[in-house]
Amino acid sequence: MMERARLSNGYLSGIALLLLALPLSACVSVLPEAKTAPTIYRLNIPHGNDTISLDNTKVINIEFPQAPRALSGTDIVLSPDGRRLTAAAGASWAEPVPSQLRHILIDILAQNGRITGVIPKGGTRAPYRLNTEIRRFEAVFDNGEDAPPNALLLLNVTLTDTNTRKLVGTHTVKKTVRARAKSVSSIVDAQDKATNAAMHDIAKWLDGMVGKRPR
Repeated sequence: MMERARLSNGYLSGIALLLLALPLSACVSVLPEAKTAPTIYRLNIPHGNDTISLDNTKVINIEFPQAPRALSGTDIVLSPDGRRLTAAAGASWAEPVPSQLRHILIDILAQNGRITGVIPKGGTRAPYRLNTEIRRFEAVFDNGEDAPPNALLLLNVTLTDTNTRKLVGTHTVKKTVRARAKSVSSIVDAQDKATNAAMHDIAKWLDGMVGKRPR
């Protein structure tokens, strides 16, 4: 009887140890693997004038750019064939694309002594309003997925006189810059150059439209 009790106790102890071990091994197997933090990129914003005199410049409200859903967030957008869109893995922009483009244009305009771009706030009213539509902002692998892609930026801008509500002019900007390699960092560099060229193009166009117009 005593021998049977010892066997039962030993058997129960073994079962208990096994049950204790199972949760530990299960925890190890179901824990998610550590993921590498995504790399965050931002477009270079040129430094404008620290102080701007609004008395000597034409003021333009730079409205928040409109963009399709795929281009309105922080994804670094790639196109394998010019039609399909996907996002770069493990990387993103520091802020949404429309916000970055508006900041860059405002800073580039700040380098111009005749035009000042401002973000409309509250009841502020400027003589002009600029609306921007982002049509394309992606890296297109037009030579195959193993070759460096082409950074493409396509914008439509519309300038309106806020006093008369009349259309002053429209302008389309398309810029492409070939990346040096197919890496994300090279793609970001190419998109940065394309963006800078596009914003300088818009600034030059605005200067011709309103920079020399009488007050």
